[in-house]
Amino acid sequence: MGLSQLAKQATRVLDIAGHTTNYLDILLTTDPDRCIVTVSSPLGTSDHCLVKSVTSFSPPDRDSRGERRVWRYKSADWDEMRYFFASYPWQQVCFSSENPSSCAEAISDVVRQAMEYYIPYSNVPIGCSARPWFNAACAEAEKRKHSAFLSWVDARDRKAPDLSSKKRAFKHAVKSYKKVQRKARFDRISHIGQKLSAQPSGSRALWSLARSVAANFCWPTLPPLVWPVGILAHTAREKAGLFASLFAYNSRLDTGSATPPTLPHCGTSMPEIRIRNRKVLRALCRLDVNKASRPDSISATVLKACAPESSANVPKSVPISRVVDGAAFRVAGTLLGPQPPAVVQRITVLRIPTQQQLVHHTRCTSQQNCSDPSSTVRLYQITRRLAWWQGLIW
Repeated sequence: MGLSQLAKQATRVLDIAGHTTNYLDILLTTDPDRCIVTVSSPLGTSDHCLVKSVTSFSPPDRDSRGERRVWRYKSADWDEMRYFFASYPWQQVCFSSENPSSCAEAISDVVRQAMEYYIPYSNVPIGCSARPWFNAACAEAEKRKHSAFLSWVDARDRKAPDLSSKKRAFKHAVKSYKKVQRKARFDRISHIGQKLSAQPSGSRALWSLARSVAANFCWPTLPPLVWPVGILAHTAREKAGLFASLFAYNSRLDTGSATPPTLPHCGTSMPEIRIRNRKVLRALCRLDVNKASRPDSISATVLKACAPESSANVPKSVPISRVVDGAAFRVAGTLLGPQPPAVVQRITVLRIPTQQQLVHHTRCTSQQNCSDPSSTVRLYQITRRLAWWQGLIW
């Protein structure tokens, strides 16, 4: 079993002649390296030595909980996000590799960092003990209970003559606090029941509220299974045994002496897969924003709101830099200075410009002129953005 005895010496004091030393205290463990055992003299008149075992063990922190990121889409700067997607060097950063998985990861990193720049968010802890039923009446009752407790403790320390009355007041405050708590919980449950009955059947709000209520109860990972005799299997051991037997029964293949069939060659091959920008744009526009985000934490709301710019990420026969009139190279040149093509291809995802840099770039007409823009400069900027939109939507 891999168990080791920690006490390496006798733990019984020999008080009778003819007796032999033995181990009366058995300390078994599977990890002896983490334990330190010391044997000292007995306490009082005992005939057993004092055995002390110290184990270095760090229990898991119960207070450590995960966090969930909540995005505030109503406060997002969608114009700047679209401008960022339209002017980012996608070809050089995301499509320089021949591995599709690497390209997908690079695109996901760009979209996630753009979401962090232009969409306000907050990290909400998961699993915190929230008390939605705790109202102002509960807070006031809790305050009275604490005040009565402090008064009783003070009277007890001073041995005041009104100690019994202070104790009765504290007990009364405790009972009143429990009564207010029960009423608050009952009112909360009644309010949820009224909301459930008021929602139309099959609506999204009804199912959302029903899932929130069901989250307060424990649900088994594997639903109850039925034995062949019609009895339900509830416990984990019964479910495991029944599932194993069903899997073994359905996995048997008794072909006897039959030979495997010979399948004729079809003579055709799979055609080349060509993903067009127009198909990607159509798929992004049809996304359901009510569904949850995928494991990559990219929301469908962002992809649908920036569908024209996001669909431009797919390589075409014509380079993306030509479609947007060299916008990607202008951003790279403005932020990094004049660079040769070899350096431009090595731009990493970490060089995503901040919101201040993008606003600064929007107000600049060239690398030399970054002063206050005039009306002519502003007109040029608007014309340039319209040209990008005309090139992106085809």
